[in-house]
Amino acid sequence: MSLRSKIVLITTIVVTAYAGLDHAIQRGTVSPSFEALERDEAREDLARIVGALQNEIAHLDVRCRDWATWDDTWNFVQHPDEHYVRSNLGPAALAAGNIDLLYICDPTGRVVWGRIHDVAADRDLSLRDLPRESLAPNHPFLVDCDVPRGEVLDPRTGERALRGTISGLVVTEAGPLLVSCRPILTSAGEGPVRGTVILGRLLSDRLVAELGERTAVDFDRWTLDGLRRETGDPELVDEITASGGAVLRERDDDLLWVYGTFPDIDARPALVLRANVARNISARGAESVRYSLLSTLGSGCLLLLVLLTALQRAVVAPLERLTRHAVEIGKTDDSDARLNLDRSDEIGTLGTEFDRMMQKLAESRAAVVRAARTAGMSEIATGILHNVGNVLNSVNVSATLVSERVKSSKLGKLRRLADMVEKQGDALGEFIAKDPKGKHVAPYLGEVTRMMELDQSGVIEELEALNTGIEHIRRLVDSQQAFAGNNDLRERVDLAEALETALALSSQAKHEGTRIHVECEFAELPPVLADRHKLAEILVNLIGNARQAMEAGTTTMPRLVLRTRVDERLGRAVIEVEDNGIGIPAENLARVFHHGFTTKADGHGFGLHTAANAATEMHGSLTVRSDGHERGATFVLEIPLEPAPQVR
Repeated sequence: MSLRSKIVLITTIVVTAYAGLDHAIQRGTVSPSFEALERDEAREDLARIVGALQNEIAHLDVRCRDWATWDDTWNFVQHPDEHYVRSNLGPAALAAGNIDLLYICDPTGRVVWGRIHDVAADRDLSLRDLPRESLAPNHPFLVDCDVPRGEVLDPRTGERALRGTISGLVVTEAGPLLVSCRPILTSAGEGPVRGTVILGRLLSDRLVAELGERTAVDFDRWTLDGLRRETGDPELVDEITASGGAVLRERDDDLLWVYGTFPDIDARPALVLRANVARNISARGAESVRYSLLSTLGSGCLLLLVLLTALQRAVVAPLERLTRHAVEIGKTDDSDARLNLDRSDEIGTLGTEFDRMMQKLAESRAAVVRAARTAGMSEIATGILHNVGNVLNSVNVSATLVSERVKSSKLGKLRRLADMVEKQGDALGEFIAKDPKGKHVAPYLGEVTRMMELDQSGVIEELEALNTGIEHIRRLVDSQQAFAGNNDLRERVDLAEALETALALSSQAKHEGTRIHVECEFAELPPVLADRHKLAEILVNLIGNARQAMEAGTTTMPRLVLRTRVDERLGRAVIEVEDNGIGIPAENLARVFHHGFTTKADGHGFGLHTAANAATEMHGSLTVRSDGHERGATFVLEIPLEPAPQVR
């Protein structure tokens, strides 16, 4: 991952984490505060509904007072008058005052005039607890006509009222009813009390809608039993009646229900009110939290953009330039290239130190190259001397054989025969014809000739091997002289012929062939382009090592297998030299080609190292495999079938 990507990733993670944490804090602090405010507002809405009902009762009580403290009403109780009825008690008058119930009773409870008419539904009603003829003397709506005159504060409305005034809410079979009951007095408010005026107004849907518009609160109302039937949740009703305050329920994300009770004239819970409060405040809070999140993310993105721009100019771009410079040096190996980063900050110091380091590296490299060249010349010379030594063994054997054949030739006997023939002089013909010794001269000459021809053939063969070894030595010496250049002389080489030549150059393989069984498994291969002498150098090393491995092993039947094949997939010719000798331990397999590594008491570790280098110079490879101690080893030489391009 690039530095820019890492910076973007880290900064994005930080901004996202900060936004998430801020959002969580907002949801944990801001949202609850909005929700608490919403609940308070919901309770206030419920309180407004209760206040509206109380105001409605108070307004009804004012109307009731107007009716009760009116001389015409005071006189009507004792002297019913049709004119009073037509003028004040007609349907239009009651409808204009939104009065659903009007009873005028005398002190005994007899109903002088009474009517119950649902103005909203325009229908007459009858109530079980309010018979049309007469009310019981102890009826709760009848005021006590014996109380002394005077004014006190009504504990529910706080208004000044006469003793015996009754107002509030009652539950009837026709629904909740707002009532007000006052004693009938003169317009001056004096007695004696001649009865009771009862006014009532049904809490109808129309009145509920009017109160909702007046308070700007949508609400519903039920009796306790009606709410139980509506919700089927008696626990809710119990909680509402037991709490004595507001009970809140979340209907969904858009609506909040607030339940409360309204008492009857006996101060007992009689009506359940539910304010349906739209959750605008919590929605506004959620919107604020979302806006805060978007604002934080926007600020974070802006900060990220500014930070990336600043980092790009101050850090990333200079580091990219430094990186490209280092990569270019790695590709071109040009240690003289300089960055020349003109900056006064830490990156500028880094660039200056990098240039100084490259200068020191160039100087150190030049010294290392000089040392390596010297060491390489020494190593090459040692390897060549090692290979020359291997070839000299063959040369020495060939020279010895030539010397022995010359020493054991029939030239001495031929000299004695020539002396004997010279002694006969002119009698040579008679000597050959008549002397018993002379008769053997001709056959003897033929036999000597044949033997000398055989000696000549063997000497010529050994001289050819001697010349081949000397030529190989010359090539090895030439390679030392030209190791710094690229004098790769490649020619078409028959691999089978090269292996046979290597066998011939291996003196022990030639002389001990009867003890070491050699098997040749040569596939039909086209000639390959290779350096004949490098190839011979490698094969002589491999065959010599195989011979020594079998001599050091415990096998009683030494077997050397020379094998050629083609690797079609890689396009290479493969030569395998397999022996059943002492083998190679697993821990040494990776080290056998290292310079100086050897397990022989008299070894120096140059042969296989030089062979591997020669294989590489021919664009091939030399590898080895072995199953372990006393399990033999197989060296594999691979050479390209097609010549590789020369590097100049």
